[in-house]
Amino acid sequence: MIPKTSILFLLVYLFSGILLAQEKEPRQLQEEDYEYLIESSRAIDPDRYTEVRGTPFRYKTFRPAVLYDVGVNQYALDSVNLNGFTHQFEFKWEGQWRELNPNSFLRGEIKDDDGVLHTYGRKINPRFPNKYAEIIYNGDFIVATMVYDVQNDEKIVQDVGKTLKLRRFSSKSLHFAMVDGDLIAVKTTPKNLAADLGHKAELSKFIKANKLKPHRREDLIKIYQKADELFD
Repeated sequence: MIPKTSILFLLVYLFSGILLAQEKEPRQLQEEDYEYLIESSRAIDPDRYTEVRGTPFRYKTFRPAVLYDVGVNQYALDSVNLNGFTHQFEFKWEGQWRELNPNSFLRGEIKDDDGVLHTYGRKINPRFPNKYAEIIYNGDFIVATMVYDVQNDEKIVQDVGKTLKLRRFSSKSLHFAMVDGDLIAVKTTPKNLAADLGHKAELSKFIKANKLKPHRREDLIKIYQKADELFD
């Protein structure tokens, strides 16, 4: 079993700056901040997906978010979303849509429709180092992340003698957990989750007794917390 100090060292290495940054109040942006945002982004066409059904975005609407550059400096923006197809943050500014350079902004915080804060980090999931991963749970022995991945699927259909190609965005939430030092892919079903986290009997009993549904975020976190306790 990996000591807690080793896990904490790993967290400091992977999530450097997140916890410290969260303690700060978002600062008022200065002129040089806007200049850096423009330098570290590019203009994109908001209508580039008109021929594709569905949406590549993580959230229903663009919304306020706090982004952090490599120096953990804060940038509070009013209109941001995460594109699960390109795996980059996009923001609206003075009538333009712009795509941020992910190498310049490694962290992001944004709330979902229920007001729950989602914290993202790039290069924190060893399986997908170049994609933003959401930190679902950060414990002593378990660190859980989720990668929101969107594919642009093509389907061939026949319509009155014509062959049509329909394109649609399809999304998946890819869950992973660093469990006692090992990275594993997690399936969020009661049976598989209990087995994946290493305490099948105890976790299965806990999930059943509390009628937990792992596909619900709050229930999934409770399961991670219980699994984390079982390693202690």
